[in-house]
Amino acid sequence: MRRIVWVAIGAAGGIVAYRRAQQAMADAKERGVVLSAQQVGASAVTAVVSAKALATSAAQWTPPSVPSPGAAASNVLSRSRQRTEQGE
Repeated sequence: MRRIVWVAIGAAGGIVAYRRAQQAMADAKERGVVLSAQQVGASAVTAVVSAKALATSAAQWTPPSVPSPGAAASNVLSRSRQRTEQGE
């Protein structure tokens, strides 16, 4: 009779321990998912902030002034005309 009582107590303890282990694993899994979601959120925020900074700097950028294709020739001709008018 004593053996049956101890077997029943052991079985009940084993069941309780098994259920607690399952619950602990489910909690750990849930925390891992929540932590992963938080990390994804933080990465997304960082990406948005970086994109915003890049867009702001791009909006403030002005391209360097590029002379028209005939600007150099026009300058040379106007200088040569000025020199000939001055008698050089």
